Amino acid sequence: MEEMEFYAGSKRDVNKGYWMSFENHSRLEDTKKKVYSRCVPCLEKLYEQLGNAPDRLVLEEPLSCWKVVVVLESEEECLSLLEAYQEEKFPLSKSLRGRMGTRDRESPGVVLIFHIHDEEQRDELFADMEKLAEKINPNYKIFVERGCGDLYGALCGDWNKWQETTPIKNSSIIPFVREKVAKLLRGEYNTTD
Repeated sequence: MEEMEFYAGSKRDVNKGYWMSFENHSRLEDTKKKVYSRCVPCLEKLYEQLGNAPDRLVLEEPLSCWKVVVVLESEEECLSLLEAYQEEKFPLSKSLRGRMGTRDRESPGVVLIFHIHDEEQRDELFADMEKLAEKINPNYKIFVERGCGDLYGALCGDWNKWQETTPIKNSSIIPFVREKVAKLLRGEYNTTD
């Protein structure tokens, strides 16, 4: 197997912060592929469901969409963590991708978010990151959340209770969430929503 390294895309300014994609492929091929084959169709499905004023959502895709999130103090620490992981784990048998950044450059931390679609890989990555982050900064934070948890969580509550069909807990925000999804689908990321 060919040895691979992490590669980063260019920084994209968002609100007061920035995000930078990374992947273990130089052209970020899996990132681009997943955005158009998985993320966009999932958002389109959510947008369509919300247009019908539902009392529940069908959550097929979100049930297998995970984020392992590591919070460190700086971009340099995030890069050090990726480097440490690379030294310990490469070559990888699977694609590993994510993003690094912050919603606000003034915030006290920078996050490294890994996007995962497999529970076994999620659990293994969590354990690896927990072990390696401790060496870089003992004050790190790490947690797991669902992909698009801000959208689905606002509507359906605690992701630990989600099922394939999940009741909407807060129907009053459907118009707001639907507009946010519409903006994402149009590529309008520089919003303060």
